[in-house]
Amino acid sequence: MPAGRKSPKYLKKDSEMATSVRNVMMAEFRRQLDELAATWYEDDIPSAFRHLAFQIMAPDPALSDEQVIQMTAIDQSGDLEVDGWLVDDTSETVFLFQAFGGNSRVQESKVTKFWESPHELLNPERVKETNNQSVKELSDELDAKLRDDYSIAMVFAAKGGFAAAASKFADSRNEGELSLKLLSGESIVCRYSFKLIDETDVAQAFEDYRAGFRGELIDVTLHLREDCVYVVEDSDMRSIRATVGANEIVRVFNDRGFRLFSLNPRGPIANAKVNKNINNTLATESGRKTFHLLNNGLCATCDDFQLNEKGDLNVSNFQIVNGCQTTVTLSKRSESDLSETLVDLKLVVADVSLAESIASSSNSQTALRAKDYTSFERQQRLLQYDFERLQPPWYYEIKQGYWRFVLNDREKARFKTGQKKRHVEVQPLAQASLAFRGHPSVALDRVRFVFQGIRSTEDREWYERAFPQSVKAQQLILPWVTLQFLLKRKPSLRFSNFHILWQIAQMLRDHYEIGTDQYFSIDLSSRLANSVDDWLPGMFRVADNACKLAFQRAQYISVAELDVRDFFRASGELSKGLFPMDLIHEACQQELEISQSQSNDPRDRLRA
Repeated sequence: MPAGRKSPKYLKKDSEMATSVRNVMMAEFRRQLDELAATWYEDDIPSAFRHLAFQIMAPDPALSDEQVIQMTAIDQSGDLEVDGWLVDDTSETVFLFQAFGGNSRVQESKVTKFWESPHELLNPERVKETNNQSVKELSDELDAKLRDDYSIAMVFAAKGGFAAAASKFADSRNEGELSLKLLSGESIVCRYSFKLIDETDVAQAFEDYRAGFRGELIDVTLHLREDCVYVVEDSDMRSIRATVGANEIVRVFNDRGFRLFSLNPRGPIANAKVNKNINNTLATESGRKTFHLLNNGLCATCDDFQLNEKGDLNVSNFQIVNGCQTTVTLSKRSESDLSETLVDLKLVVADVSLAESIASSSNSQTALRAKDYTSFERQQRLLQYDFERLQPPWYYEIKQGYWRFVLNDREKARFKTGQKKRHVEVQPLAQASLAFRGHPSVALDRVRFVFQGIRSTEDREWYERAFPQSVKAQQLILPWVTLQFLLKRKPSLRFSNFHILWQIAQMLRDHYEIGTDQYFSIDLSSRLANSVDDWLPGMFRVADNACKLAFQRAQYISVAELDVRDFFRASGELSKGLFPMDLIHEACQQELEISQSQSNDPRDRLRA
């Protein structure tokens, strides 16, 4: 634009609108930061920024808050420049994360150190020097996964952004192949990606994922090609098969968002191998023209459909039960690419039960994780219903992402008192329940067995231990609030939370003379859950000291160096004559006797 000439009014209006949209987005993001900081980090915004950035940039953007806290526990002294990590078997990726929550710009030297972190993590001497147990665990995992041909994804999030030199350093290394030496000294080459993001990038990623869930699902219309439609009319089932223009699918997705996948057992999987394969196919003209022959297409259900003479398919309650990855990947392509691409669509008139059956059996292109089946389990839906009817009501999230991305502020307000939310998530609840009933090692390291039981009627043992058929929402609240209390405290030993919860439950059982493995009555569970501030701090002190003392004794007994995670993951004999759970229980009894002798028995604070 020539010097001195004013900008046209329409350009000013567009600019003002863009600024307004960005301001709204940033205000919502910072509100989320404030809520996270108040809930988990004693109002510490940098910690909340690390949490939310990790959560939204990780391969699974629907990680629970409890999972994020565990995955970022590495962020302490001796962390070798890694603030969080995750192994994602779906995309075959090791995700390494670094964050800086201050407002100043991150300099090149800090970015360089993070870039070197894979080398540091695979250096036996550097790993040996650190007392950070999570680093040792990550080192072993990274070594093992690189041997299995996993890639590395590295993300550095800085609230205040990056200096120009730091950005230039990262831009020259955004992806490629990395030469590394494994712990054994063996050389290996792996694929990697390296990315810097600032607060606006994190806020935009959060907004993009969140935006897809907005609005009520309404009926859709698809414009079909006249020569590519096959309708099956049957007395028991109506269905239609069609080859549809990819731009039609993307149009509907852009209009309706992720609510199209309400019956799909999972949401989009960032960086999944299948997504990369889809993109590779769409990258060439021949791939686009044969896409409908190479891709499995979409499987969808509905309440009803009508096909008119113009080729318009009017669909009531359109739900894509298989094809989330295909749809999301297509939505990233250009208009020209989409105009050359066709997609196969299978649409079936089905009730919820049949739709869920189709979703479960048809999702094979990218393997479902066991916990993806939770929303199909009838008992879990009943528990969700019961949690909502407690006074005050609780929200039980059986499909990850719904609390953060589906419920609006008005809906969430029902489940809040001030900043304190009444929000229960299924995997941490399963872990809390198992620990409460005497299985802390399974809760720590083998909770997947619970969700595998949903998929197989022959393998229900651990599911039924976590969720007995007779258990009520009121009874599950007690282990849940106890676990939340522990997560906000800092136990003396990493990985000890579930054993502390187990011993707290044992102290309560002894006091009220309740048998092992039983849930407490609804009345007692409610009274204890409502008075945790009175009795739980003292019991936490006793159980925490017991776990620390038991581990010290185990170290004395063991002839080899003892790993703290191995100690707590052992449900039986860890080594000859060494039974960790017996040591912990004995130590807890001793701690109680000491407390009694000092007139400081925490059970005295229990109400009659």
